[in-house]
Amino acid sequence: SGPEEPGKIGVELLPEEEAADLTVDDAVLLRTLQSLEYATVEMVSAIIASGAVSGNVLTTMEGLIAEHERHAAEAGELVTQAGGTPYECPNPFAMDRIVEPLIAALETSDDPERDALEIANGFESMMTASYQAIVEQITEASLRPGTMTIGNETARQAAVLALAVDSEAVSPELATIEDEEFTVFYAIPATFGQLTGITLVVGAPDEEGARLSVSLQTPAENTFVYNDVSC
Repeated sequence: SGPEEPGKIGVELLPEEEAADLTVDDAVLLRTLQSLEYATVEMVSAIIASGAVSGNVLTTMEGLIAEHERHAAEAGELVTQAGGTPYECPNPFAMDRIVEPLIAALETSDDPERDALEIANGFESMMTASYQAIVEQITEASLRPGTMTIGNETARQAAVLALAVDSEAVSPELATIEDEEFTVFYAIPATFGQLTGITLVVGAPDEEGARLSVSLQTPAENTFVYNDVSC
């Protein structure tokens, strides 16, 4: 035997009042995306402040901040259209469980540039997956195009950072058409982007040789910014 109340998942973001509204509506979903945009701004800003990147990569990172701030504002407009109040703060769960540990790992990293690129690329991929995961949960059809427009732009940003991590990921030679007897076919893993978790392994190894491992996931109950939650 034991308590019959459902257990809490992750960090509880709701007020202590028992009458707190637990409804997950379109506004909650969009507020969550907006908060993750601000969390991404905090993460990329910390990367720049660490001095881990320079040159063209630094310029790219600065551009990412501007883009995510714009996306956050656009997500806020969608929240208003959904009848909610924009949430103009970083997601509390993401900050406590993801951003702050990654910042600490970056400060003591044995290869700051490597880790900075991995983190930034992971966040862009996570944001892309988050928009894709959330858009199918939005009930008001008129809100979906604007939501996925932001997601599409984020996907392009993720592609830019993926090339920064591995400049040889796409090579012109791969597209060369050769006269062969048999056509060589290639396959992509799915019609759309993957929604599976992204594992980041960063920072300097500890006494046992292990580095910090952080999992980036699409939004769920532990990251939702409910309507009763304020900054």
